[in-house]
Amino acid sequence: MQNFCPHGTHYNTFGQIQPHKPTLVFIHGVGLDLSLWEGQAKAFKDTHQVITYDMLGHGLSPHAPADITLVTLAQQLHKLMVHLQLEKINLVGFSLGGLVARVFAIKHPKQLHSLCIMSSVFDRDEKLRHKILKRVNEVDINGPSANIDQALIRWFSCTYTQENAHYIASLKAKVLANHSASYRLCYRLFGEGDNVMKEHLSHISCPTLVTTGELDPGSTPTMSYALGARLPLATVSILPNARHMMPVENAHEVNQLLHQFISTHQ
Repeated sequence: MQNFCPHGTHYNTFGQIQPHKPTLVFIHGVGLDLSLWEGQAKAFKDTHQVITYDMLGHGLSPHAPADITLVTLAQQLHKLMVHLQLEKINLVGFSLGGLVARVFAIKHPKQLHSLCIMSSVFDRDEKLRHKILKRVNEVDINGPSANIDQALIRWFSCTYTQENAHYIASLKAKVLANHSASYRLCYRLFGEGDNVMKEHLSHISCPTLVTTGELDPGSTPTMSYALGARLPLATVSILPNARHMMPVENAHEVNQLLHQFISTHQ
């Protein structure tokens, strides 16, 4: 069954939605959709009410407006919480979703039990900034087809790619099927938003887990440690030998990490 908010957001729920039951909300990355979190939904649905949703410009949610910002995407989550009558949640954001989660935590601090920022960027150095802005420009020209093969190499280990060819092909098709204008807009948010509200990060008052893969070339351990140093109640955890798509390739380790963290902050 497909669920939609009055304002159009497409979402899935696992477990009966109750205002005071421990709740986990997951935000996917750019070009992806709520299906990213299948491994986490399966792992947590018996102990939590789990909510996954498509960001604006992704999946079955409305296309991205021309003036979309990270604040727009944080407001989308807030509207979803109002629709579901959720007062307080544990929030997990991956990649672009991590940037959205950061903004949400700054804008709505009283609505979080805990925050997890996963495989997300912060304060890129000049070399990485040059690379990402080059990719942003290529996406402006070619849309979702720009750099998809290189992205899959960054996202997954060679072993996982070889052993899961069907999944990799379906994921590539999913990215290519994105609404082109929405993808361009959201990719630019990802490319240019690493320092969004940087001066307000110290205002994030909830317990926060910052995590990434040891081998993630874009959302590096150095970034995670630097971001964690800005957050008053942060724990930084680096998953050994993991690349970018940790929720998929390293689902078991990610689930263990989330369980350990969330169980003390819900």
